[in-house]
Amino acid sequence: MALKIKVLAGGGFVEKEVDATNIGALRTELDIPTGSSVSVGGANVTDSHQLAEGDLVAAVENDKGGGR
Repeated sequence: MALKIKVLAGGGFVEKEVDATNIGALRTELDIPTGSSVSVGGANVTDSHQLAEGDLVAAVENDKGGGR
């Protein structure tokens, strides 16, 4: 059964219907790099974190630099 979650994309959250049930599977489904940090509802989570209907998910690549 597919879940509806909201994923950060371009400065806002967009609703997506996904088959993944945890963050590890979501990385594969949405092509999120393994080196990225993923948060759900504002808290950093591991790949084993179980997704729930309506979760707010954001991924950030760790090697991105800023302030230049």
